[in-house]
Amino acid sequence: MASVFDQLDRDWGHVADDRAIARRLPGACAAAGATTLADVERFVRAASPEDADRVLAALAADAIDRDDAPGDRLAARALLQLLLPGVRRLARTWWALGDPDERAAAAVAAVYDRIRHYPLDRRPRRIAANVLMDAAGDLRRAARKALASQAGPDTGHLPSGEWDLPSPPITHPALELVDALADAVGRGLVSPEDAGLIAASRIAGKSLSEIARQRGAKLRTLQWRRQRAEALLVGAGL
Repeated sequence: MASVFDQLDRDWGHVADDRAIARRLPGACAAAGATTLADVERFVRAASPEDADRVLAALAADAIDRDDAPGDRLAARALLQLLLPGVRRLARTWWALGDPDERAAAAVAAVYDRIRHYPLDRRPRRIAANVLMDAAGDLRRAARKALASQAGPDTGHLPSGEWDLPSPPITHPALELVDALADAVGRGLVSPEDAGLIAASRIAGKSLSEIARQRGAKLRTLQWRRQRAEALLVGAGL
């Protein structure tokens, strides 16, 4: 089954080379010197931050929902496409939100919503960074809410599942570790798999032997991976 991102790329392929569709976004095309949305995308990928920002700002201006008029969905979709590398990173970071498809759907929805409500008048520059940063904040709050909602009565006991990230009460100190792990994954310091290993063993309280059986891995390998990942967290001050 195709992933959310595969579907988006496939849908984009149906419109990217259509000049008639591109003419619906004259501001972005003019800023990129382009005649198709595929050309717009290629320009943004290769351009300097300043030149790319002019194109993104043109798309944002058309995409924003306002009180007096709805935003242009094509502009919002085009801007989402240009931000997909960052959206993919968000989906990998917030593994607490579910399986890969659930994380992808959550990341796409958060970014798209931020595009439609972007405060262009207050933040006219660094469009991509601002949208992704705002969406990351939304996903962080969603992850914390999901963790809290899965927690049992306020007994301090943490439920355990496969090696999903467990969900402590909102006041539980394990949330600090959740945030640290999410930050570490987002910065590329540790892999999602190693973050899950730390979460399963340090938060859910599973033994490494149990995790090794579930993963079909060697116990010593998991011991080494967890030790290395935790050393990276400490070294980064997380």
